[in-house]
Amino acid sequence: MDPVTIFAACKAAHAGIRECIDLYQDFKKDGKDVSDIVGNIGSHLGAFFTHQESFKEAQKIASTDGSLLKSRDKSINEEAMDRILRQQQLEQMETDLREMIIYQVGMPGLWEKFTKMREVVKKEREKIEREQKKLLSWRHLNVVSSLINGRFEWLLQQVFSHGFLFLPC
Repeated sequence: MDPVTIFAACKAAHAGIRECIDLYQDFKKDGKDVSDIVGNIGSHLGAFFTHQESFKEAQKIASTDGSLLKSRDKSINEEAMDRILRQQQLEQMETDLREMIIYQVGMPGLWEKFTKMREVVKKEREKIEREQKKLLSWRHLNVVSSLINGRFEWLLQQVFSHGFLFLPC
């Protein structure tokens, strides 16, 4: 997906969280059970941060594959300002979410635990990704080595079967 579409999904998730928190406050005033609403807030938060990550990734991909250049109807200045504004809006949305969780839901520990766990998960995934890259690199080297060894074996067979060295061009 393109960054603009993903940005719209971030805004929708943010709006969903805001609605859930308003509902949470109403239920809490009336003494109703809020556990389901807290679960909904959590799922919307997950969606927001998933979309936020996707947005950052889509921005990287779009800037490297040239798809951002395809929108020639915008000037360089317009494109630069659009990117800055979207980034600032995402940062503001994250700040709003933190403040809503801490002050409106009254769970400051939740946000702190979330940010710590996010770093743990990020490091775990980076480690897994590094290990997978090493494995792929190792497999690639084995394939290349096998091809070279196979070619060398073929050359040796040619030498010994014909009694001379035949090197193809």
